[in-house]
Amino acid sequence: MNKKDTGILNSPIILAFISGIMWALAFPPFPLGFLAFFMLVFLWQAIKNVDTGFQAIKVGYLWGLVGSFGTLWWVFLPTLPGMIAMIIYLPLFSALYVWIHYIVARKHPRLAIVFSPIFLVAIEFLRSSGKLGFPWINLSYTMTGYPVLIQFADIFGAFGISLWVAMINACIYFLFVKPLKWEFFVSAAMLLGLVFGAFGYGVHKMHRDIEGTTLRIALLQGNIDPYEKWTPKMRRMNAKIYSDMIRSVGSDIDLCILPETATACYHRTKRSMFSPLVEAVEEIGVPTLMGTLDFDDNDKNRYFNSAILVMPDGSYKQQYNKIQLVPFGEYIPLQDKFNFIRKLNFGGSYFESGNKYTVFKFDSAKFSVLICYESVFGWIGRKFRVDGAQFLVNITNDGWFGKTSGPYQHAMFNVMRAIENRVWIARCANTGFSMFIDPYGRIIRRTKLFERTVLIGDVHPTDFKTIYDSIGDIIGWGSFFITPLLIFLFRK
Repeated sequence: MNKKDTGILNSPIILAFISGIMWALAFPPFPLGFLAFFMLVFLWQAIKNVDTGFQAIKVGYLWGLVGSFGTLWWVFLPTLPGMIAMIIYLPLFSALYVWIHYIVARKHPRLAIVFSPIFLVAIEFLRSSGKLGFPWINLSYTMTGYPVLIQFADIFGAFGISLWVAMINACIYFLFVKPLKWEFFVSAAMLLGLVFGAFGYGVHKMHRDIEGTTLRIALLQGNIDPYEKWTPKMRRMNAKIYSDMIRSVGSDIDLCILPETATACYHRTKRSMFSPLVEAVEEIGVPTLMGTLDFDDNDKNRYFNSAILVMPDGSYKQQYNKIQLVPFGEYIPLQDKFNFIRKLNFGGSYFESGNKYTVFKFDSAKFSVLICYESVFGWIGRKFRVDGAQFLVNITNDGWFGKTSGPYQHAMFNVMRAIENRVWIARCANTGFSMFIDPYGRIIRRTKLFERTVLIGDVHPTDFKTIYDSIGDIIGWGSFFITPLLIFLFRK
């Protein structure tokens, strides 16, 4: 391994801490996404100065702890125990990544930097998989403020963007540690190719039109305090607020959208709270998507976070039950295996996962719904698109997070989904941000936080399919399977 650098500024702890801070600051609402291009440089320098694998694991855990807490600290507002569990859990993946890098760097320090972007994406892919999947802090999402640079997500998806960011870090690393040597010049050429290649592709794509029919959509942002919403008095008020908002839209709209859990009830059992909404839909004659709660007919202890489409005749046969739940917020690990876990108070809910990828249909249009946190998963949006959705809807209730960075981060995931699938997205959030996003990740119209308003805009349903729609997360899968092979080849 390379000779270690000494001095307080080369302390592995300090370097890992700096890298973790840069990681957190690269996410919205801060306009500092460019920090992601440098953060791994500090981390790799930290790894260079550790002596053992155990020290590498400790440095990796610290890095992940600072980065995840700095990004997700606001989760304590709805669930302090859930936030603590999340902050303890997520750095385990960071520690694994740093350990893998260290194992290779012991004998092959230069190759460790070259292949570390693959290691990083492999760990991101692992962290994003299964019921506990949590892609929120993936490097790719630091780039949503630069849509022109990430247009190639329509080929390689979000994991391809993460790989690109990490490769830029590798180039910058060699520029600093190998000045005026051959690695410097190769890295400089690669850096220019990575940046200007992405920029050129982005400019080319964003000058092309994706044609489609026009639908006029109304997003109803009720701005109802989620901490008061479930009280008996406020639930009745909730029904009045949304039924009045539906009526205010009128009939010159093709689709109304209400946010997550807008009904504030189990719509099949609380008729007094749900009926006013249905009656309003019947009056204006416009299909209306509503977030609601539902349960299993065979076991009412199994309940779902759902969306239903209420038709102008008052029927609501089309329904989607949220599939990917928020770990430690909507779902506790093993809750479906051991009932006693449901008695533990994590400050969240105990929803069950749905199992049907619903494509809603009205008139000649088809769409699918990403409920809340599902917007962070590229494979869900891709599945809906492949199954025939002509545009996507994201409904959420970010009021739990107050005026923190949470609503800003959550909204911007939709930028990546729009680009990956070249699809329009209509996002309706209870307290904001509600928005319309075009197939190039550009935010066309957006509300403010914590205002009651109706946002009206047009989307253009299309059947266009991208390369990403065809090949999926090949970068994630490829990195996941290549990493063990690279460890085996270069560990000695």
